[in-house]
Amino acid sequence: MTDYKKLAIMYFDGRISAEEESILYSWVKSDEANRKLFHEWENEWNASLDGNFSADWMKMRGRLAAREVIGLGDIRLQRRRFPIWPVLSAAAMLLIALIIFIRPASEPQLYAMEAPAGEKCRVVLPDSTIVWLNSCSKILIKDSFNKKQRDVTLEGEGFFDVAHNPEKPFRVSCGDASVLVKGTKFNVSAYPEDGRIITSVVEGHVVFSHGPAHIDLLKGQSAHFDVISKSFAMSTESPDRVSAWRDSWFIYDNIDLKELTEKLSRTYAVTFHINTTEHLSDKFNISLRNNETLGDVLSALERIIPVRIRVEDTNVYIDKR
Repeated sequence: MTDYKKLAIMYFDGRISAEEESILYSWVKSDEANRKLFHEWENEWNASLDGNFSADWMKMRGRLAAREVIGLGDIRLQRRRFPIWPVLSAAAMLLIALIIFIRPASEPQLYAMEAPAGEKCRVVLPDSTIVWLNSCSKILIKDSFNKKQRDVTLEGEGFFDVAHNPEKPFRVSCGDASVLVKGTKFNVSAYPEDGRIITSVVEGHVVFSHGPAHIDLLKGQSAHFDVISKSFAMSTESPDRVSAWRDSWFIYDNIDLKELTEKLSRTYAVTFHINTTEHLSDKFNISLRNNETLGDVLSALERIIPVRIRVEDTNVYIDKR
């Protein structure tokens, strides 16, 4: 008979094998009583620690472990080299993400949370701010987060639902640009390969800045910052469309083939190879609203653009028809 408590302790200690981890996950997800028991064991394990960590440190590590994979495809389990605190959602999904500890010799402790290609994750920060990370995205915070201020660094795309605290400013840094939060809900897209940073406000007010230049954004407003020309451009955007990617809805208007393949490569964890120079500058619209598979998307793309597409493992080749 499987000793699930023993497996749970091994999991909390970070010394469980991949096979044992899979057995434990299946057991926890199978029944509400199992999930409650799992939490009881977690609390017992937390209480057994030697007390070398401060209350803030313990709270931070616990809250950083609250994360939810909401992306497409199978969850990819990552072997851990350190203990983490798993948290279960109301929907009874095990919450899994990749947390990387970075320990420079003379710098503050940094924590990185990352959503791999083909996945998305939901992270709860120590101040109760909720961040949804899109595929190939990560955020970093220092151990001083939520003491006097709340600074995070974003690479990729994230949707932020910021916990209100006017005494502790919340700032998102993306390279040389930053977003200072005056409201609560907004989206930032800052993939390095895109060459631009886009901030869109769903609720409230933010200040989007680069050096002394800045722009104030309110609900329904977006701003594009071109990292080459260092210039801002404003537009309006439906709040529903801004956050649609969290539900695996993607609506791309006036997009070209190169930009589309970059987005699809992150969404479906594949690599595109464009072997034709034709139609690269063509603009078109595409909407993904029904959890389409990669095959569905590629079939639609062949109908929109006169190209031939073939798939080999995780490589997608686009050839002239």
